[in-house]
Amino acid sequence: MHAVRATRILLAVMCVSLGSVVFVTGCGTSGQTPQSLTNVADQESESSAAEISGVEGSESDADQDQTERVTYQSGMEIGAFPMPFEVADVTGPNKGKTLCYRCLYGERPVVGIFVRELDEPTTALIQKIDSEVAAHQDEKLAAFVVMLTDTPAEVKTELEKIASKNQIEHIPFTVFEGTAGPLGYNIKQDASLNVMMWEGVVKANRAWQAGQLKPDEISEVIADTRLMIH
Repeated sequence: MHAVRATRILLAVMCVSLGSVVFVTGCGTSGQTPQSLTNVADQESESSAAEISGVEGSESDADQDQTERVTYQSGMEIGAFPMPFEVADVTGPNKGKTLCYRCLYGERPVVGIFVRELDEPTTALIQKIDSEVAAHQDEKLAAFVVMLTDTPAEVKTELEKIASKNQIEHIPFTVFEGTAGPLGYNIKQDASLNVMMWEGVVKANRAWQAGQLKPDEISEVIADTRLMIH
């Protein structure tokens, strides 16, 4: 009788011990599996995010490259100091004289219009700037046109005709001998028009190749002019 009871007790103890082992082992397994899945999910999420970020970065770089390709740059950088240079005046109060308008205008807000040809859009731009100069005499706004040419004597008559025909009265037309332009102004050889604005230092700069100036861009130049004086 005692032997049977002892056997039952032993079996009970063994069953309890075995159940404990199974329970502990099972908890360990169930605890590890979700943790492993979470790590994998996190890793996959991080990897996906990195891939998406890389794609977005590539697209952004492509957009930036595209912008850089279509933006034409010529002339002085913003903040640069315009150096003095002499021109031959063709129209205006100093007609027939050689002088430095950069020096004459000093610290006034100035629009320097450097051209190699005067097509209709460029002439229209000069007309609008002429109106701005007339309207902002109190702010002492000034401007001048500089024709860059290797044959100054040949273009003077044409400049006089253009100024007279379009009633440009507040902006003198001048000639600079040499298509490269004044030293330090960094005007590219293929720039047909380069508009630089300064008040002590350069505040704005826009440039175009032949035939590239659009009506909305003329409005942007006028907006630059108003920002400078205000």
